[in-house]
Amino acid sequence: MKITPTAVLDHARSDEGRKQIRYAAVSVVFVPVGQIMVQLLRWVFGVNEVLAVFATACVLTLPNYLANKYYVWQHDSKDNRATEITVFWLAAVLGTAFAMAFVFIAGRIVPEESSELAHAIAIFVAQLLGYGIVWVARYLFLDRLIFKATHGGEEPTAEVLDDLHHDFPV
Repeated sequence: MKITPTAVLDHARSDEGRKQIRYAAVSVVFVPVGQIMVQLLRWVFGVNEVLAVFATACVLTLPNYLANKYYVWQHDSKDNRATEITVFWLAAVLGTAFAMAFVFIAGRIVPEESSELAHAIAIFVAQLLGYGIVWVARYLFLDRLIFKATHGGEEPTAEVLDDLHHDFPV
């Protein structure tokens, strides 16, 4: 596949490209907010970095879900809401688990005693890595399975909705 500036612009103007830009835009908001919360909890309130990641995820998961549902996928249907929330929550738990594990490992590799700045940077990078892995997988999963009825910007037929409900009978 040859990537040219024209091809990139054409993709950015397509429905799929605009959706990917919206997905990235939501992350541009939530990643810094999450990082600031983790650092504040860690350095101002003295919360262990792993618990700070967990607390931040607890606070930001619902607003992140709503931003993705309504802004990224522009999906305002109430059909199958339980499935959407369950899948999104599971992705959030998985991302948080990865981030917590990477933060734990980073905290051991770069202990706070060696350098507070190096420790803070290691925690930052570890959290981004943990969430980043799941971020890509979550987009692909949500786009291909959960919000697939919104592709093309048209309301799905009753038959398509019925098929979707059988895909994820939550």
